[in-house]
Order: sequence, then structure tokens, then C-alpha cells
Amino acid sequence: MSWLLGLLIFLLVVDAILLTLLVLIQQGRGGGLATDIRGVAQASQLLGVRHAADFAEKATWTLTGVLVGLTLLIHAVHSAMREGAGLKTRTAEVIGNLPPPSSPAPQPPK
Repeated sequence: MSWLLGLLIFLLVVDAILLTLLVLIQQGRGGGLATDIRGVAQASQLLGVRHAADFAEKATWTLTGVLVGLTLLIHAVHSAMREGAGLKTRTAEVIGNLPPPSSPAPQPPK
């Protein structure tokens, strides 16, 4: 099960790097880095400027969705591993070590 967690974390890191590069390449309102990179300029010429922008936007949303999905999946796998191993959380350990509550103090007469 730990190999699965390692694989998911690796995919998350790759996705985050691709998402970062894709966001940096996109042309913003002021020009952005896309105007300075030849590969993007050539892709814009082949696909047309509008098609390249559409592709970049769709790819950004897709990679963002994958990032969120992988994060939730990693949390679920990690939680299942902790429960399966019988590990206690720190809070459960502290609460388990508390002394038993004493009897409540009597109320003064009114």
C-alpha cells in the first residue's frame, strides 16, 4: 500500500510542475511569457492563436482538477493506511491518558 502512496505523490508532483509551467507559458493580459518562448509562438502559428489559448486554458483546468483529485485520493489512501495499521492520533493518545473525572462538587444552597 505504501508503493501506491508513493506513486500518487509522484504523480502529484509531476502534475504540479506541469501546471506551473503551463500557467507561466500562458499569455496574460499584458503579454506574459508566451510571447518570449519560440515553441509557444510556433504552436500559435500552427494551431492559430485562438486555438492555442483554448488548449492552454483547457489544459490548465484539467491539470487543476487532476491536482485536486490526486490530493483527495492521497488523503484517502493515507487515512486508510493509518487505520489499517492501528495507529492512534496524538489527540486520542492524550485523551486516553487523562485521569478519570472526579465527582462534581456539590452546589451551595441558595
